[in-house]
Amino acid sequence: MAHPLPGERMPGRSVVVATTRPETMLGDTAVAVNAKDARYLDLHGKTVQLPLMDREIPVILDDLADPEFGTGVVKVTPAHDPNDFEAGRRHDLPKIQVIDEHGRMTAAAGLNAGLDRFEARKRVVADLQSQGLLVSIENYPLSLGQCCRCKTVVEPLISTQWFVRAKPLAEKASPPWNPAALSSSPPNWTKTYYEWMYNIRDWCISRQLWWGHRIPAWHCQECHEIVVARETPTVCSRCGSSNLAQDTDVLDTWFSSALWPFPLSAGPTGPTISPPSIPLRY
Repeated sequence: MAHPLPGERMPGRSVVVATTRPETMLGDTAVAVNAKDARYLDLHGKTVQLPLMDREIPVILDDLADPEFGTGVVKVTPAHDPNDFEAGRRHDLPKIQVIDEHGRMTAAAGLNAGLDRFEARKRVVADLQSQGLLVSIENYPLSLGQCCRCKTVVEPLISTQWFVRAKPLAEKASPPWNPAALSSSPPNWTKTYYEWMYNIRDWCISRQLWWGHRIPAWHCQECHEIVVARETPTVCSRCGSSNLAQDTDVLDTWFSSALWPFPLSAGPTGPTISPPSIPLRY
């Protein structure tokens, strides 16, 4: 598809980007080119007109754009792609969510609001074609993330999650930079281990699954306070309301595997199993 440049600045000029998800272009907030790509030096600091949405978005310099791949120009949709999300953080780009948790287009998608994402894809392509902005359509093999059970295509979305701050944990597991201080088998994994420790990120421990240990956090429906507790709270610690709802997410399997969900207590005939101390989500 072609991104026209504003006529008053560079008349008759456009840049071409390729995408396998045309419906996400409605949430584009930038176009990226590589700083080492001489073809686009004149675009530095310019803006382009986003087709169908009638808004200008900046041209950014980022390694997300590979001069050797495609046209060397890529669309950036921070709310719907992990790599674009990171580019958005580097350049402080807005995040416009145009697909919701049910796979339908949001109000931010303009005239496509309410459509199923795949129906919106057809509509976007047709609209680009009718406006003379569609350069070509080609078959392109790619890997798609799918649900392991229903095979539905997984849609990357921004959502609120729970994290464990990992840096303090990594510091305890990171001896001074002395290869002799660490014994690993096979030895070639030593460098990888240090990479994990020194470039570690916070650990996302929440999952949107139907089975597992539920996150021990309750949301007040009155003042929106979040109460984290070992036992089920009866009132909000902030406003005193009893209208609390437990978080619907469950813990990541690797995190919950470190828990002891069935505490043992000594009885007259030996250990007995007491009910789980952390509520389960069924």
